[in-house]
Amino acid sequence: MVVAGLTVRFGGITALDDVSFSVPRGAICGLIGPNGAGKTTCFNCISGVYASSAGSVDLGGIRLTGKPRHAIARAGVGRTFQNLALFPSLSVRDNVLVGAHGLGRGGFLASMLATPDVRRSESELSGRVNGLLKRYDLDGVQHSKVNELPFATQKRVELARALAGAPRLLILDEPAGGLNHEEVDALADQIRRLRDEDGITVLLVEHHMNLVMRVSDKVVVLNFGKKIADGPPREVRANPAVVSAYLGGGE
Repeated sequence: MVVAGLTVRFGGITALDDVSFSVPRGAICGLIGPNGAGKTTCFNCISGVYASSAGSVDLGGIRLTGKPRHAIARAGVGRTFQNLALFPSLSVRDNVLVGAHGLGRGGFLASMLATPDVRRSESELSGRVNGLLKRYDLDGVQHSKVNELPFATQKRVELARALAGAPRLLILDEPAGGLNHEEVDALADQIRRLRDEDGITVLLVEHHMNLVMRVSDKVVVLNFGKKIADGPPREVRANPAVVSAYLGGGE
């Protein structure tokens, strides 16, 4: 993924100011910064929630900038949200199936007639969902409504739903929020598996610095809408500009 000169303005406020960075295919990139640094704005531009004022986002040679959200999803972008965006009255299984709808084949008429192509597609999607439910230890609660489940379980449901669409780029927005120490350790393993076993590029916004530094191949730091650091975790952690942004002081 390549972000080039991304700029976002809301009236007289510049939320992102000429931000550029790239993430190699199949790598984990942590996007960090103090509150209000522009991290979520950057995520929302990449996934099509916000329109940029300038700049571009490319994924595997496909220009995402200016595309509607459904087209960006079809291009291979999946995401989770800082505040869970599940369908609370639906079952776990149905929530995950929603994430796979973009992979279905056949139009309205073909679906109504249940053509062989549609039946094959439904079988494939069902198998994909079954695999995700098992992978994230959700098969035992797949028929439960998500609003009846613990928060950490709901987090796994949202991750499974994001993966159901077979993304090439997965955007994770504060996935460790509300999790205890053991759950964060399990999340770290899950994120590494996305890279190592699935070859998915991961863009991670997270305030849990220990998690970011443990799993990321590179880290990009924003402050007041500008990029102030970009590199391997060890180098970024020692960067004076990053220390100053988080702790105050400095020049």
